[in-house]
Amino acid sequence: MVMETMEVITPTNFRRDMVSTLKRIIAENKTIEITLNSKKGFNDGVVVISKREYQRMQEELYLERTGTLGYVSNAMEHSTDADFEEI
Repeated sequence: MVMETMEVITPTNFRRDMVSTLKRIIAENKTIEITLNSKKGFNDGVVVISKREYQRMQEELYLERTGTLGYVSNAMEHSTDADFEEI
């Protein structure tokens, strides 16, 4: 899996273009960080993702927790043509 570089914006820019930014996150399935300065000196903030991406992540976590993801991955790695039926 290739991680894309996340777009980073300030709270001021997010407020200014909130509706268009949210629509872009949904339409392009983007992830955007809204950065906040911290008194401790490091960058703090929040990450905004689409509902579709959130649901995908939750499903993947569920499949991983239940062992289903590992089972399917293992089955796919060791499959042969004989394992499939042509319909």
